Amino acid sequence: MKKTLAIILLVLCCLIAPAQDSIPLRSTKSYIIVKEGEKDLAFMQERSRQAGLDLGIEVLANRIPTNSKLVSPQPSKHLLKQGRLQLQLPMNETQDEFAVYHSELFNQPAHINVLQVEDELITYRTTETTGNINLFYHCVRGAFGTKKSAHPKDAIVYRLWDTPERTLLPDLELQDQMVQQEAKRLAKTSYPLLVFNDLKSYAYNEYGDIAIGHFLDTMHKYNPDKLLQADLLTPTAWHYLSRVNESQLWTASMRTKIVETLTEKQAFYRKTQMPWMIGNFQILLADKNRKATTMEEMEWFLSKAAAYDAGFGLIFDPETMKRHGLTNDMLNTINIWETLRLAGAFSEEQKELFKDPYENWHIGKAEDSSYLLYPQYISRGFYCNFKDDGWQWNSPYPGRFALRIAVEGKGSISELELRTPNGILYFPCTVKAGQYLVFDFDGTAYVTDANFNTMEEILPQGVSLLDEGPSEVSFKCKMKKEKEKQPEVTLRYITRGKPETIVP
Repeated sequence: MKKTLAIILLVLCCLIAPAQDSIPLRSTKSYIIVKEGEKDLAFMQERSRQAGLDLGIEVLANRIPTNSKLVSPQPSKHLLKQGRLQLQLPMNETQDEFAVYHSELFNQPAHINVLQVEDELITYRTTETTGNINLFYHCVRGAFGTKKSAHPKDAIVYRLWDTPERTLLPDLELQDQMVQQEAKRLAKTSYPLLVFNDLKSYAYNEYGDIAIGHFLDTMHKYNPDKLLQADLLTPTAWHYLSRVNESQLWTASMRTKIVETLTEKQAFYRKTQMPWMIGNFQILLADKNRKATTMEEMEWFLSKAAAYDAGFGLIFDPETMKRHGLTNDMLNTINIWETLRLAGAFSEEQKELFKDPYENWHIGKAEDSSYLLYPQYISRGFYCNFKDDGWQWNSPYPGRFALRIAVEGKGSISELELRTPNGILYFPCTVKAGQYLVFDFDGTAYVTDANFNTMEEILPQGVSLLDEGPSEVSFKCKMKKEKEKQPEVTLRYITRGKPETIVP
């Protein structure tokens, strides 16, 4: 019977797959990821327009919270089951340890470890295998508001599917009902993009890829004008998806590990005639474990998207937008890079250069309607010891340079002076721990907080340039301790090569 139903579903998916001219437009336009129930939606829409991006809402239409009426007081018969176990001995209403006959089910990962015995749900913390027996310890009886009950020997125990969000999953019948309800709701929204970041979970039931096709067909039926995006490509998904984004979150470590993988993935998706997105990039605020995202980091990522002619998801929540001092600059810069990418303004030679994981790039506006593309060099951090701070800076490009001086720890520094073979720069200011001194290519300087919000504008004194190649550089400042602890000071310099003109 089940095989017959699977065949019928497969035939239906093939018959109802949308005609080519009714498939949502395939696109690689980038987007800002919006969470369900976003309170600042109007603010996010305004900011997405500023960046020239879509708003994409993440959709999980098959999650059942543990406080749902489908879970308690009487669990639905349609909760998705990984498989059957069997009680070894009778179990009374109160015991929190019991045994079942061993099963390969325990090789499957779980997050909240939920078992169903008749109308009772039980969670367990640990399990141990002894011969052909599995023992459960630290059990919670009557979990999630279900009723504790006694159960006879050999009673059937179901292990339920759960998710990293600590929710349960439905079987196909219940999933179809939930998906239809969610698809109808989404049809009333103005989001242009629906993002399915766990497409495989719709196939955990026994119908596999057929169930994925069934899910996507329902979403397409009620949202024919929306882009549909998923994190993997399957045979049935191909007919419905606008593009694929595997949702890889880009980090600094990817500078050295990702290029070969990206080239292989791009070739695969081109072969399947499916637009491919390069992953996700997150704009972060500073906290005790990390620094705020810089413009240089963001442009490095944007150059990689341009290299592979691929869009991306931007994780930039409203709180971060409001508190990050570079928000406007970042959104405007994203707009420039994406406008040029989508217009096909970058040459194949430029795209190949962008693929180099060690190279950095900057785009600025020219006086006319064109843009200037600069190769950009960003140095490593140079640490100040407040004694004989002298280093050899080695730049591939001569001329003006920018500085990023970070102060951490405790205390402050003041009266900063940087000396190169071509002049002296003096900054008459105080920079406290948790702040930056930012000196830009146009000669402006300012003190910012840890999130690059300007706290004080500085008028630098003097002029200084760097030579191409090595330059002997020295730095000095006055240091003030706090509670016998001194500040930790790191300097980075940035130089730029000759620009190329880019016409949209």
